[in-house]
Amino acid sequence: MTVSTLAEIEACPRRWALSMASYPELWSERGYPPRVHLKTLAGSVVHIVLETVTRELARAGCPSVQDASAVAVLKSLGGLSKVVGQTIDQLMDRLAANPRSNRVRDHFTRSLRAQAPELRGRVQTMLCRRHMPRSAAGPAPTGRPRFRGPLANGVHCEIELRAPQLLWKGKADLLALAPDMCEITDFKTGELSDEHRFQVRTYALLWSRDNELNPTRRLADRLILAYATGDIEVPAPTQEELQELERELARRGSAAREAVSNEPPEARPDAQRCRYCGVRQLCDAYWLAETQHCLGAVPNDVRLTDAELTITGRHGPTSWNTIVTLSPCVQKGTYALLRTTGEVDLRAGDRLRLLDVSITVHTGEDNTRTAILTYGTLSEKYAVI
Repeated sequence: MTVSTLAEIEACPRRWALSMASYPELWSERGYPPRVHLKTLAGSVVHIVLETVTRELARAGCPSVQDASAVAVLKSLGGLSKVVGQTIDQLMDRLAANPRSNRVRDHFTRSLRAQAPELRGRVQTMLCRRHMPRSAAGPAPTGRPRFRGPLANGVHCEIELRAPQLLWKGKADLLALAPDMCEITDFKTGELSDEHRFQVRTYALLWSRDNELNPTRRLADRLILAYATGDIEVPAPTQEELQELERELARRGSAAREAVSNEPPEARPDAQRCRYCGVRQLCDAYWLAETQHCLGAVPNDVRLTDAELTITGRHGPTSWNTIVTLSPCVQKGTYALLRTTGEVDLRAGDRLRLLDVSITVHTGEDNTRTAILTYGTLSEKYAVI
């Protein structure tokens, strides 16, 4: 169990189960191919570049990017702009295996490259606030240990913490150890949230319970959430607070495992949660009329919708006549004109589930309603069999 896994299961056990099931007919990797979001990719670029540069600074014994020795470190990497560009290319290469990225990969590549200066600025801002303890810098081992054993004083990057007795694990972005201090830092590219505080406190617990890396059960005395807008220090848990947190993790972890063991796991439809669900096209509960009715009662400020419909015939070179069978925005049986922004393989009789199509609804003089759906670059279609 990890903090992110717990959050996913507690939000919707059905979503987690569908996301983590095996789909060998789609690809060879674990789970359902994830939906690609530009904001998430941009955050990943910042996070990876931070880890890369911080690791090299620590390896060189450099306490910060403001230290004179940082120039040589950045020069060895080819400069910060090069690291950002290489990271973007690496992320895009990874997307090649994801069948859901075929239509958007070029679009996202161009968008990320256009954002490169802004992403570089975010990295610089966050790096300028990183000050690794000088007592921890130097020739001490740095980065991932080759084997799981007691960590020496130094700056350790991307360290997996394990508490087998709890059946929990987590990966700390930065763990700095010195004779008089133990600091855990987690890089965050999103907005401040209570979940982040819970996460870094959980890392403090896992560190204290990791008998391989921390056999003396040393406690973390400083916890840092590093955001682009500034660092937030989270009070390090006391021994008593760690014991309470341990009980909480055991309780919530047990409940989460029980929730996903049900056949099928419970679905928990929610307008915000379902809107960003990457497997809603597979979820029967989402496509029930009562669920769609409830979701449709919530204003959709992004003006996008999902729809299940049947193609009745071609209307024009890039448009199709359809009948809507399910949608939170229009009634069942509503005639809809489906417009596409390029060549899309459709045939009369196809029954489809469309995700993230823009919609406008017109009411005629005879009170008949006509919907116009636009299938754009970021839209997706799935056949209903």
